This record gives sequence, structure tokens and C-alpha cells, in this order.
Amino acid sequence: MKSHPQRQQIADEVHARPFQQLSSPLKVMHFAVMNAGHDAGDILQSISSLFVACGAQALGEGATFCFQDVGQLSLRWEAHNEFYTLTFYYCGEQQNWQQSMPGLSKDWSDRILGELITGVQILVKPGDDQADRENPNQIPDEIFGNHQVIGSHVMRKAATLWTDFKPQGEFGLDRILLQDNHLHDYQCGRLIQRLCEIDTYRAVALLGLSPARFAMMQVTMLGAELSVVTNHLSNLEAGKESDALSALMNMAAKIEEISAETAHRFSASDAYYAVVQMRISELEETRIEGLQTIQQFIDRRVDPAMRTCRAAAMRLDRISQRVARASNLLRSKIDLSTEGKVHDLLSSMNKRTRRQLTLQAKLETFSIIVVTYYLFDLTDRTIHYLSSGKIEEVATSWLTYSLPAVVLGVWWYVRRVTKEFKSDD
Repeated sequence: MKSHPQRQQIADEVHARPFQQLSSPLKVMHFAVMNAGHDAGDILQSISSLFVACGAQALGEGATFCFQDVGQLSLRWEAHNEFYTLTFYYCGEQQNWQQSMPGLSKDWSDRILGELITGVQILVKPGDDQADRENPNQIPDEIFGNHQVIGSHVMRKAATLWTDFKPQGEFGLDRILLQDNHLHDYQCGRLIQRLCEIDTYRAVALLGLSPARFAMMQVTMLGAELSVVTNHLSNLEAGKESDALSALMNMAAKIEEISAETAHRFSASDAYYAVVQMRISELEETRIEGLQTIQQFIDRRVDPAMRTCRAAAMRLDRISQRVARASNLLRSKIDLSTEGKVHDLLSSMNKRTRRQLTLQAKLETFSIIVVTYYLFDLTDRTIHYLSSGKIEEVATSWLTYSLPAVVLGVWWYVRRVTKEFKSDD
């Protein structure tokens, strides 16, 4: 028994992106960066140079994931189809909301390629048993100010988190304060990773909102044009069908162009939003009285945008079907008109054929006379050449007496020949 060629690749894929063992106190900065047309090799080289500048090892050729520890600083990089994520972890007592870390140079962001789409900053602090018992649901107002706070107990109350999903600071990062009640190291690593993925996939899923609004506007305009064309189909003047068909074909081309530009974006947004929903369910949230949970916040703020994307895709499909039905109706009308013209043409040709046959029937009499004349003359000449005297006179007399029979024979033959054409008619 031989091993499958992809057996090792499949086994490695299962363990390709493991969760890290993390514990409080901890500071995390997570960035999601769009490729923005940059080559994957160039991006890998820029990330590799950043790792080296931080004291880590260079990334291997063709790498799509890397996690390395450099003392109290840890770096994690992961490549995706149209973006990549870069995460920094710092384990130490000195925790603050400044968007920098010991071990990172001030110009570290200038080393990497791409466009920042979103980011999140997470502080993990140990729980205070006495304070938690006195006021377990206290909101840290000094961090979020007057912003609406979203919070919940997560991982079966192993931790409590608060956030406002408001970009702040130099890089515009969302702030999440995480209180470690009794998290295990791997449990903390899973929780941090899920929070980072929720923020990342929430942002990239919303990339479909702008194309959806543009598509809706275009569909509305095309719908109005289609209504005008459809209303004129019933009383369309003869000869104007080509103009209407050309207008419908132009609409169909515009719809296909819009669909080609937005189909990938809409399907990607659906896939990203499904990941967001999955990661939120894995948080196992328990509601804090008076606060929205992350699930409620996403359902209220992000779900309508996703519905807009799906509605735009459905409207594109529906107007494409309407244009197809209108085109079929117009083609049916053109086919009926063409069939009528062909019928008239065939009728005209049939009339001309009948006139020709009638004229031919009238000319049958002359044909009989001409054939009889030539037959009688040919026979008479033959008698003169082949006989003489009494025999010639007798033969000539018989020929003269048989003239009526010759006429009748020629008439019968001509009628027999033309009878087949008349029966076909």
C-alpha cells in the first residue's frame, strides 16, 4: 500500500495555523492589509524584512504563515487571497493604549506594502477578584469615554470584554479591553484570534457595500429604461423592431458588465460574513445587563449591509431575466412578422406560377399543331425519298387519311406530359 501523494500536504494543512499560548497581561495589535495590486513575492519580502528588523528569522520562500517569538515580542503573519494579516503580541506589565510596542521601530509600518483596511488593539488584564465580586459588570468609562460600549462575558464567563468598535489612534485601531477571569493559555490564544478575525472579516465583508449601492443605482436606471421599451412593444410600428432589439441588447450588455464587476465581490462578502458569524458563535457570549453583545451589534450594524449586497445581486439577476423575457417577446414578434412576409412572398410566387401554367395550357393547342405539322412533314418527306410511282401515291393517300389520328395522338401525348405538373399544382 502506497501513501497518497497529497497525504503529507493534507496533514500539514490541518496544523498550518495553530493557536498560540497566551496569558495576561498582554497587549495585541492586529492589522489587516489589502494587497492593493502588489505581487505576493514583494509582500513576502517586505514582511520578511520587518521580521528581520525585529530580530526574528527571515520568512521562507513561498510562505503563507509565520509565527515567531523574539523575547517578550511575538510576530504573526498570515496571507489570504486579497489581503494579509499582521499581528504583534507583547507580554509584559507595561500595558497602555499607545499604538506601539517595545521592539518595534517607529517606521516599521513604512517597511510593509499594501493598504490598511482595519485593525484592532487588545489589552488583556488579569481579573481582580474583589472588584469583580463587588461590581462584576462595571464599564471602564475612562477608556471608551462617551462612546456606546459593547460588552459581554465570553468563553463561558472565563473572560469579560468591552469595546466600542471606534477606530482611534495613529493607525485607527478598534480598542478591546479583555479581562482574564480564568482563561487557560490556549483558551486565551483562541479568544484573541477569534476577536482579531471578527474585526478583520467584518471589515472586508463590508467591501461589498459600495459596489452594491452602485449596482442598485444602475439597476434602477436600467429598470426605468426597460419599462419604457416594454410599454412600446405592444404597439411597435413595423420596421422599428431593430431599434427596440438594439436597446435591449445594450441593456443586457450593461447588466452583464455590472454582474462581472460585482459577482466576485458579493460572493466574497457572503463568505467573509459567514466566517464572522461562525467566530461570534464560538465566543459563547453571555449578556451583561445594559450592554449590547457583539452578536447584537453585528446583527444590527453589519447584517443590513450584507442584506443590501444580497439584494443587489438578486435585483441584477431579476432585471437580467426581465431583459431576456422582453427580448424573447420582441423576437417572437419579429418572427411572426417575418413569417407573414414569407407567406405573402410565397403566395405571390404561387400566383405567378399559376399564370405561367395557364399560359402554357393555352399554348398547348399551338404546340399540338406545330408537332403535328413537323411529324406529318417528316413522314411525307420520308415517303418521297423511299418510294415512287404507285406506291408513293398510295402511301401519300394513307398519310393524308391518317392526319386526324396523328393529331389525336399528339394531343394525347402532350396532355399526358403536362398532367403531372397540373396535379402537383
